[in-house]
Amino acid sequence: MSEQQGAAIDGVVFWPATVVTLLMIILFAYQPEASGRALEKIHAITTGQLGWFFLLATFAVVVVTIYFATSRYGKVVLGRDGEAPAFSTPIWLGMIFTSGTGGSLLYLGAVEWIYILQAPPFGVAPGSVEAARWASAYGMFHWGPSAWAWYIVSAVPIGYFLHVRKQSVLKISEFTRPLLGRRADGFPGHVINFLFMFGLLGGVMTSLALGTPLIANAIVYVMGWQNSNPLLDTLVIFLWTFIPLVALIFGLKRGVAVLSCWNVKADIIMLTAIAVCGPLAFILNQSVDGLGLMLQNFVYMSLHTDSLADGGFPQNWTIFYFSWWVVYSLPFGLFIAKISQGRTIRQLVIAGLVSGSLGCMLFYMVLSSFGIHLQLKTALDLLAVMAEKGRGAVVYTMLGQLPFGTLFILAFAIITAISYITGHCTVGYSLAATTQKNLTADQTPTHWNIAFWLILTGGVSLALYFVNPQSLKPLQTVSILTALPLCFVIYIVVHSFIKQINQDLPLRLLAMEGEIEQQVISH
Repeated sequence: MSEQQGAAIDGVVFWPATVVTLLMIILFAYQPEASGRALEKIHAITTGQLGWFFLLATFAVVVVTIYFATSRYGKVVLGRDGEAPAFSTPIWLGMIFTSGTGGSLLYLGAVEWIYILQAPPFGVAPGSVEAARWASAYGMFHWGPSAWAWYIVSAVPIGYFLHVRKQSVLKISEFTRPLLGRRADGFPGHVINFLFMFGLLGGVMTSLALGTPLIANAIVYVMGWQNSNPLLDTLVIFLWTFIPLVALIFGLKRGVAVLSCWNVKADIIMLTAIAVCGPLAFILNQSVDGLGLMLQNFVYMSLHTDSLADGGFPQNWTIFYFSWWVVYSLPFGLFIAKISQGRTIRQLVIAGLVSGSLGCMLFYMVLSSFGIHLQLKTALDLLAVMAEKGRGAVVYTMLGQLPFGTLFILAFAIITAISYITGHCTVGYSLAATTQKNLTADQTPTHWNIAFWLILTGGVSLALYFVNPQSLKPLQTVSILTALPLCFVIYIVVHSFIKQINQDLPLRLLAMEGEIEQQVISH
């Protein structure tokens, strides 16, 4: 499959998203303290009043994706019947996994347990053994089937419209045409496209600002410096911007696929080495315990609001995560759909819900369990490290306890950077593809368009990061705020898909019967 570049830019989508992004850069850069205070107020209102909505929506999405796989839709091929997949199965699974995770998985897998240990759910005593058990379980829960269901629920409809219906325009409004009709070209369609762009920008701001301290602290550690500085942080975000551009210029097969393969192999080697060189028996036991606790309480964890005790745990973590997955649902779904040509809907659902979830859980099994062992079984106080030096330093203090600690730190930093880069490739591709007027299945967005959006997202991420480099709340708030309207956009896309496939399936069955009858006659 050749990868030609698409042509004209759609100004109706391109310019509103550009203007809003530039305004956000100016606001965050010139009024960081006021922006921080405003975001914290919005965080309290949205999580407190609307948390129930995100919990119910996510649980419903899990059910819908399972229905896609088990119903008659599951056998539908995303392409022509009998068409060979565009990528081999290992490469395809690797590209799905790396596009849907990014470096945040490595980073949060190493530090999230500290936050939960200090402020656990369900009234559990902070710092206790029971708090550590929930810290293991919740990490796997937040990155498990609930997360991947949001990606797959968008990937299935987009894949159908792209590979079966041969749709050449990748604006999100085009995927709503079966339901909206001509309104997809009017004001409702423009609003849908804008919300998609705005939501994705909010998600990438969160991801890049979250990962910057990790890489910056790695450089500080290796160079023997005391602390990071704004210039170094800026350099790190520049890397997030430049390297994905190079990968996308080489194309999906020569650039992104190769990078994804390297990423998956490096992940496997690193996690295996940490487990073998660390407390292997404890990691295995703690991982199995956390997995069992998560599976036993999956429904309750999915719908827990803590409205009586008002401890704030679901608001600070579960609702934030679920809203973050909503923000990335359409762009990651677009990318996953693009690379899933020739696969059945059932294969796509299984790849996400099973393979994607298990891959993410492995990071929490190894990294979180290793950190919990150091905190509870040794004299090392990682909570104190967090308080004194920030969350970025925790990771390298942990890895420094292993044999050849410096080597592990370097490897972890490099792999995290590659993970962020592969995830950012998805962002750059999706933003650019959405702003092109026409883009067929064998075309990619223009290089300057990809470069423009990667640079712009890097700028707004840098501005948000300096609102409060050590606080997670501004980052959480941006995701929650942008996710709310996107839930309704995703609903329209899914509804449109169901309407369209229900119209198409009888015709496909008739065509298949005609082919069989013709074969019988010919013989």
